[in-house]
Amino acid sequence: MIVFIVFPVIWGIIISFTDMSLVGPRAMKLHFIGITNYIKLLTDPDFYNSIRVSFLFTVFSALIGQAILGLILALLLRRKDVKGGGIVALSVFIAWVIPEVVAGYAWGAYASKEGLFNVLLLPFGFEPINWLFRRPLETVIIANIWRGTAFSMILFSAALEGIPKFIYEAAEIDGASGWQKFRYVTLPLISYAILIDFILITIWTFSVFTMVFVMTGGGPAGATELWTIFAYRRGLMPPYEISYATAGVNIMFIIVLVLIIIYLRLISKFKV
Repeated sequence: MIVFIVFPVIWGIIISFTDMSLVGPRAMKLHFIGITNYIKLLTDPDFYNSIRVSFLFTVFSALIGQAILGLILALLLRRKDVKGGGIVALSVFIAWVIPEVVAGYAWGAYASKEGLFNVLLLPFGFEPINWLFRRPLETVIIANIWRGTAFSMILFSAALEGIPKFIYEAAEIDGASGWQKFRYVTLPLISYAILIDFILITIWTFSVFTMVFVMTGGGPAGATELWTIFAYRRGLMPPYEISYATAGVNIMFIIVLVLIIIYLRLISKFKV
């Protein structure tokens, strides 16, 4: 913990107050520059764009896409009258275990002008377009939903299995409809699992880098430049301003930490 977590965090905080570069004289001899990097970040439109893109990407692909679709799949798989549930579950799980690089290149091919998207939409009268150029953020959001839904599905399936059947039987005796059983029985009893899911997929989605970088490289014109890609470009590409990139990472860490604290406060209120 000290070597691989505590020390890197402390070192990252330290170098964010210096002019450290990955190469050149400043890589060996650091100069303390105070909060210059943070002031520069707060006036950098590219940094604000990366925060905006990261929030949109996380909200729509994780908190809305993965969580809702995962819950729907978990509810469907629990029904005895649904056929082919095992195949659906296996397909969703395979999408989760595929390496990000492979998933990125596959979705890059799907979204090209000659790709699968346009082949499927052509019978409906849609003109072929390059989705990564015309709708880049929407495309990477859909790709991340496809790849990450399995975790939410598994978590919600486990939570649903923990609900005693006699509660549903009692609700049926009282004349509850399917929606009422979901609203007043299922949803309250899995609220803790939902918040846990939100915490984990928020952390993971805010940390996404490889798949989006392979698909778009953060483009076009910064439309898909997540904060991870912003930090990579500033720190590991010319002019190799590693201290500036680290300052950006520290700010994003604080933002994510605040979100997690909010989730934990909600857990303390809704835990059943």
